[in-house]
Amino acid sequence: MIPNITRRAALTLLAAAAAPAFAQTHWPQKPIRFILPFSAGGPGDITTRLLAQALGKQLKQTVIVENKPGAGGLIGSAYVAKSAPDGYTLLIAGNGMVSNALLRAKMPYAPGDLVPVVSTNTAPSVLVVRSGIAAKNLKELQAYARSQPGGITFGTAGTGSTGHFVAEMVKTSLDVPVTLVHYKSGAEDVAASLGGQIDVVSEAAVGILTYARAGRVVVLAVTGDKRLPLLPDTATTAEQGFPGIRMHHWGGIFAPRDTPTSVMDRISAAMLTALKTDQTLRAQLEANGYYTTVSGGRAEFEQFLLAERQRLGKIVKDSQMTLD
Repeated sequence: MIPNITRRAALTLLAAAAAPAFAQTHWPQKPIRFILPFSAGGPGDITTRLLAQALGKQLKQTVIVENKPGAGGLIGSAYVAKSAPDGYTLLIAGNGMVSNALLRAKMPYAPGDLVPVVSTNTAPSVLVVRSGIAAKNLKELQAYARSQPGGITFGTAGTGSTGHFVAEMVKTSLDVPVTLVHYKSGAEDVAASLGGQIDVVSEAAVGILTYARAGRVVVLAVTGDKRLPLLPDTATTAEQGFPGIRMHHWGGIFAPRDTPTSVMDRISAAMLTALKTDQTLRAQLEANGYYTTVSGGRAEFEQFLLAERQRLGKIVKDSQMTLD
């Protein structure tokens, strides 16, 4: 016969072992936090709140968005990397998840501390020129750049930004001189284009379309694999003969290392269902210049990130980009 104390100890151990499985089965039992590593009010913030609301509907739980800006997204990212791996603190981030690691000698968290869970949104960059330049497509921009003694000036939202990568691609693919002018944000480089201080800008559609429709900038191309619904008559860079110019503004959910697989699978499945079936979310994303196709879950997202690291890593090396 097993002594009572031994029986009690065994039951305690069995209960402790079963607790994580029980918690995962019934997850989520409290509100989930989306940590956005950028300031409130921008396009990324607006999109994140749309995604949070849609995910909350699927999970039948509140999803709260908290902004933790600073250091190009590293402050918020490091916060999540050091959070409890229970699925209640998640990072929603984009291109910086790849570019920061490529451009910085030191990172505040180790590779693998943040695990990709699901891709949430993607949009091509939109290449525009200031009003007054005689170019309506990339071939005409190439001819214009070659006619100018110093080539073209290209405004970006800062070193390592999406626009910076597009500028390097334009320089190589069009084989023209490009002078980079780095600003602090996409809003600033677009303003500089409107003011005639720079020739070319490449930003997300949401920050450019108003000015394009008013004729204050001229849209040349979208840098995605297919045309943008908001710009159906604008050819992609590949359609114009320059497939080497390809860049997306993308977002996705990341979780701390050791987050239970069952929890990450639940998040991924719920988010994909929302992106496929929530017509309000799809309409809002499309209105903000995003594609409405769904790229896939955890495995597909991880493969995408690996391919981006390899592709953009070559550009970083060839152009000697650095943030340090």
